[in-house]
Amino acid sequence: MRVPVTSNKSNALLFTSKHRVFNELSSLDKTPSAVLLTLWEQWGFSDFQKVEPVVKRLVSLGCRCFVCAGNYSESLHDFIDDVILDMTLDDGEANTAFLTTWHDDDTDDEVADFFLNSPSLSSGLRLAIFDDDSLEDQRLKKTVATLAEQESQT
Repeated sequence: MRVPVTSNKSNALLFTSKHRVFNELSSLDKTPSAVLLTLWEQWGFSDFQKVEPVVKRLVSLGCRCFVCAGNYSESLHDFIDDVILDMTLDDGEANTAFLTTWHDDDTDDEVADFFLNSPSLSSGLRLAIFDDDSLEDQRLKKTVATLAEQESQT
């Protein structure tokens, strides 16, 4: 689902399900400049391993900003940092041109505003990856979509 966003930092917003993210990434005509991922429940090692290929694919496409939201978003943020560090060290040097944030205490409105409007994030396509089965993700998705729609009308 694409939603136009007319803020000065972003011009398109794409929502996708965590179950369809690889198909969506292969069909994109633009590289996401910022990605929103969520983690509401504590994960084990195998759960993080499922996210690793998605992060690697996004980095290889050129994505440099990762916004993590949810109760356990700091753990997800740390994991993404480790994946990026491993990837860049494999290339011979650490690349510091990445931004990862976590928002474990922020409201849905605060997360949506940061994701759509933060001057810290690169301009361009925003990709939000949600779990369609998660009530928290459904709520945050609605908040992001509502804010994007409001901004497109101003």
